[in-house]
Amino acid sequence: MSAKAQAFVNFYAAIGTLEKFVELDPQAKEIAKSYNLTIRFDVGGGPDGLLIFKDGTVQAIPYDGRRVDIHLICPTPEKFNDVVDGKAMPLPVKGLFKTLKFMGSKTAPFSVLTDRMGALMRQKEFKDQAEKDLSTKLKFYAMVAGLAQVANHDPIAQYAMKRIVDGEISIEILGECAATLIKKDGQLTCVRQPSQKGRAFMQFTTLEIAAGVIDGKLDAMSCISDGSLITKGHMLMLDNVNKILNILPKYLS
Repeated sequence: MSAKAQAFVNFYAAIGTLEKFVELDPQAKEIAKSYNLTIRFDVGGGPDGLLIFKDGTVQAIPYDGRRVDIHLICPTPEKFNDVVDGKAMPLPVKGLFKTLKFMGSKTAPFSVLTDRMGALMRQKEFKDQAEKDLSTKLKFYAMVAGLAQVANHDPIAQYAMKRIVDGEISIEILGECAATLIKKDGQLTCVRQPSQKGRAFMQFTTLEIAAGVIDGKLDAMSCISDGSLITKGHMLMLDNVNKILNILPKYLS
């Protein structure tokens, strides 16, 4: 497993799924609404990204040179992965007091958001159907974002990624949520929005089928055979996405 690929997955797929968490969960949105902050996660040899909290929304994007409120440095991907696992702290080179207030303890807003989101995605028992559905949707969005990052940064997955032709791959749970993988300029990018001009389509028919495949309880090929996972369009694109999907679990476990 590549520490560099893990760092990109941790930022864009794990932390980045806050984008949908605050959109889908009213309690998370209330917490996010109280903060307008731009945080730079500057990882040597890994992601250099921004986590932007603005008016109750969250966005994770590559650093684009804008002014930031908090600048956090990790010297290596390994150190950043330790930070995400709660085993280390990043070095704040700007916004020390804002860092301490927003993310410096288990009761700080950032920690509350990420801990609750992570617990929901790992949860096996749920208080009601709504909580179970939210867990599945969050895992879905993390999966699609993780596919892009593993494709771009895992040495083995790159072989499959390079065989994907340019265009959009639509991945969705019918009637529930959708995301898009975009192949352009030799990279895959995840957009947590429906595809506008998909060349290939992967459609889970229900939340239950999506949860089963994501959790490894259902075999994707069996689901394709019985029609509960629909694939259509440019099949070579989907074949290579499936090869990357087989590598993803070790990064999202």
